[in-house]
Amino acid sequence: MNLDLQKHRNSVEILFIYFILLQPALDVLAYFNIPISIILRVVAMGMGFIYILILPDNKERKIGLIYIIMLGLFMVIHFTNNLMVKNQFMMSLEITYIIKSVFFVELLIVYVFVIRSFSLKKNWQRIIQLCIFINMVSIAAVMLLAGLSDTAKRSYGALAKEGHSGWFFSGNELSVILGMGFSMMVLYMINQKSRLKKARLLPFIGLVIWAMLTVGTKVSFGSIIIVLSISILVLIPKIVRNRKDWFNVITLSALLAATILITPSTSIGNNLSFSFGIDFTNQENRPFNMEEDHGNEGQLHQNLLSGRSDFLNNIKEQYREAPLSQRLFGMGVGGNYVVSPKLIEMDFLDWYYNFGLLGFVLLMLPFIYFGYHILINIFNYHLKKINLAIVLVGLSVSLGLGSSMIAGHVLSSPASSIYLGIFIAYLFALTKQQQSSYIKK
Repeated sequence: MNLDLQKHRNSVEILFIYFILLQPALDVLAYFNIPISIILRVVAMGMGFIYILILPDNKERKIGLIYIIMLGLFMVIHFTNNLMVKNQFMMSLEITYIIKSVFFVELLIVYVFVIRSFSLKKNWQRIIQLCIFINMVSIAAVMLLAGLSDTAKRSYGALAKEGHSGWFFSGNELSVILGMGFSMMVLYMINQKSRLKKARLLPFIGLVIWAMLTVGTKVSFGSIIIVLSISILVLIPKIVRNRKDWFNVITLSALLAATILITPSTSIGNNLSFSFGIDFTNQENRPFNMEEDHGNEGQLHQNLLSGRSDFLNNIKEQYREAPLSQRLFGMGVGGNYVVSPKLIEMDFLDWYYNFGLLGFVLLMLPFIYFGYHILINIFNYHLKKINLAIVLVGLSVSLGLGSSMIAGHVLSSPASSIYLGIFIAYLFALTKQQQSSYIKK
């Protein structure tokens, strides 16, 4: 019986690892209104719950299981309360938003267990990095095909701005995915032992850099600069100490220089006003489009928050006037709106107002738990030893969380949230494994 359960667990773990590879295809199918992506992601949630049920009985499994059950009960109360209290109630929209939010939290927990078990295998990091590498190249290839066939979706409604997201719905989400994934691509390239293998990967990395510049958003552009710069800074001390990794530093420096040089002739160059010196921010008559936030020129902080501040003030007022039940269990999507629901597009604030005080605390518990253990392990065992894998995986997590805080469309979007969940689980397993190695020494 135990052997059969172990076989089933191993099979499910392998499925979840290779489920990563399906993500670009699912997103393209969703763009063409083929509902397979929704079905498969809901199935993944069901399989994830069953997987946790058949895990060996231990403290962490019990905590995970109890948490998911509590989250499910909360969502039932949240939904029922708004059904009775909310004047404008769109059932399909409410259910969809609940599923999308639960998808991230549940898959985060599932991947923590999956990757921790998978980390017992010899080449576990290489497999995960390769899956992400393939996904990023697939996304870039789709964008290239869409661009060549002139069927790509524009990133922005404003004609003055350039950029497209290929056959993917949102340039916003795509920027976050590429930003997080690019860090893994660099890590995978650096980990190759021979220079020939590294050189063979460069055209694919170049293609992804092109895609990130072509989306035309500051997030994807900033991710390139941040990832390459930090990678170089981490590798330089190794050159000083033992004269190794000079090839990696030269390669990454060349990529960084090339990116900066070609930027003025790309979509993001246009949108940053590098090419024409035009200030597109002075378009007073153009209505603000929340889908365009990443590409706004001028002062990034002001532009990102200016359109959101009005709605944030509005939903704050709704929250103050809401009954106690809604303040505790949430006002649902868009709050107690009159005309149409709208998100603040700052994910953590959306969680607070949409799911209330209790819901926000409940949804934040996995971040607090895993974040605490990751930081404790890093501070206890890694401050004196620079580990490139921890730095770059941590950078992927930081880019994902940072984007969710200021731009949204991460935690409530399965397309991008699954990558964030995978990277948090990867970082958790990485720090746990390094802790064990340190203790054994």
